[in-house]
Amino acid sequence: MEQTIINANGYSIFIGNDVFDTIRSYLLQYEFKENKIFVLVDENSRKYCLPRLVSNIQLFQQVHILEVPPGEETKTLQTCQELWLQLTNNGADRNSVLINLGGGVLSDLGGFVASTFKRGIRYVNIPTTLLSMVDASIGGKVGVDMNGLKNQIGVFSNPQVVFVIPEFLDTLPDRQMSNGFAEIVKHALIYEKHYWDELSAKQFREIKNWKEIIDWSMEIKNYFVTEDPLDTGFRKVLNYGHTIGHAIEAFSLQHDDEPLLHGEAIAIGLICESYISQKVAGLPQDELDEIIHYVLNNFDHYSFRSGNFDLIIDIMKHDKKNTGNQFNFTLLTSIGNSLINQQVDISLVRESLQFYLNIQV
Repeated sequence: MEQTIINANGYSIFIGNDVFDTIRSYLLQYEFKENKIFVLVDENSRKYCLPRLVSNIQLFQQVHILEVPPGEETKTLQTCQELWLQLTNNGADRNSVLINLGGGVLSDLGGFVASTFKRGIRYVNIPTTLLSMVDASIGGKVGVDMNGLKNQIGVFSNPQVVFVIPEFLDTLPDRQMSNGFAEIVKHALIYEKHYWDELSAKQFREIKNWKEIIDWSMEIKNYFVTEDPLDTGFRKVLNYGHTIGHAIEAFSLQHDDEPLLHGEAIAIGLICESYISQKVAGLPQDELDEIIHYVLNNFDHYSFRSGNFDLIIDIMKHDKKNTGNQFNFTLLTSIGNSLINQQVDISLVRESLQFYLNIQV
């Protein structure tokens, strides 16, 4: 598999199953110094992914392992405090390196821990899930949740380098692959229609060449991030599906025994915000129908009661993208074309949630 290199905002992204030599070369600069290398894992990445690094890169036999429980519930300031303490007790200094080996939670959490420890140490992302490969591992947004609200505490801080090893996807169940696929669907919708046409011609379970899709999906996200690193304008296009999606994700985390994964919630957000796009921004009806059909063919329908709308809307009021008391949306005028900073009434948000509930599946 040929290695792909993407030049991001001050760092590089290496994609391919043969990047072990590149990782080794990068880390060798630290091997004979007093700098210490730490690897942040959870139970899954320690079991399924760390052994592959250890067997391919001898240096990984000498690193310090930091482990946290898997899941969004781990993304808290309390976990950060525990990790800062472990780094301190193990002699980490400002020349140390933290490698985040895991999914989106570890990219967000580890990046924030590294960026704030001793005012900032270097960190490297080695994403192990489809979601973290195409989304969380790049872009420089790192942070944690607070009081059930997504990413309320955080900073902009880029990794030193990102290494993407597609063979790690072999360890994932379908639900985790689907979790990342929602972001790929979003990238196709916001960028250029021919990407959407190409992607929507096949179902999620029919895809075999994941590296090709990872390549173009990461290129799309990197395009928006590079143009607007601090998320003040153009990059907001990437928020499509996330204003409602994040709120539903937080609601599910608070109320469901088996909460929705990030991508499952974003899939709902894509339908709701496409409905709003049709009402406000002129998204053609046939394109709305296309989006709904494709999303529902690839993601299970989520059941919640209309009596929960107020709870979901209350969560939305804390969204970082809002200005004052106004909900701030990115909306599609057509597939591949969007408008940012669109203010939407609460009544239309309710209508979109009801529209989703009423869909016949």
